[in-house]
Amino acid sequence: MPIMSIISAISISNRKGVRKKNVHSIQLIEAFGLQDDAHGGRWHRQVSLLAQESIDSMREKGLDVVAGNFAENLTTTGINLTALPVGSHLTIGKSKLIISQLGKICHKPCAIFHQAGDCVMPREGIFAIVKEGGEIRVGDEIKVGKERSSSAALITTTAAAENISDEEIEQIRQVWGTAFVRVDPLNKENSNLKIVLTDLLENQGSDYIFFYDPQAEHRTSFDRVTAPKNVSYAKSINEIIIAATKNSQAQQDQAKIY
Repeated sequence: MPIMSIISAISISNRKGVRKKNVHSIQLIEAFGLQDDAHGGRWHRQVSLLAQESIDSMREKGLDVVAGNFAENLTTTGINLTALPVGSHLTIGKSKLIISQLGKICHKPCAIFHQAGDCVMPREGIFAIVKEGGEIRVGDEIKVGKERSSSAALITTTAAAENISDEEIEQIRQVWGTAFVRVDPLNKENSNLKIVLTDLLENQGSDYIFFYDPQAEHRTSFDRVTAPKNVSYAKSINEIIIAATKNSQAQQDQAKIY
């Protein structure tokens, strides 16, 4: 008999950068995340998930850690989270999640890394958006759907990222027909452009990627990177929206050929 995939713990916190406290049940809010959790919001990492098996591996290294200590919202048992591609659908009760990111790039080592010389969250933690809300409880079954939704990513400067409105993100999402749009800010020197782009292409499987450069200051940086066809340069949000129309027409023309 196969092992059932379940939620073994639910954890929330009222601020970021701290270990989360366990709760027995919580309300998942559509397009936000967990009720009263600091990581909720209109972005692509609304819910974080980590397997209990990953926590157990850190305990074997001598760390006294439990569910929520890695700042994950949902601790799972019986499901290989890292095998789920971005865009996968999860159903928990009446709620639906869409996987939006695998792992994460840590900008500085956390307290757990300093203690153990390692941390599983960057490698084995995953993130999701809330497609449909509802109450979830510890012990609820997690069902993996067969469908996969597409995604888009904007690589841009920190200043530009701060000035992109929720309405603009939603407009991009709608015209490109994706489940979500993630925004990846670069460092001041743009020196991490290749790292960010490689992660989006090789690990995240982003379907559409845009290097958004509203000040037209970084075209040279973009041109230095060899990018595939699904990566485009844009100086405005309007260019990204227009590109969706061109992409749709190109797909229709290709379909006519066959």
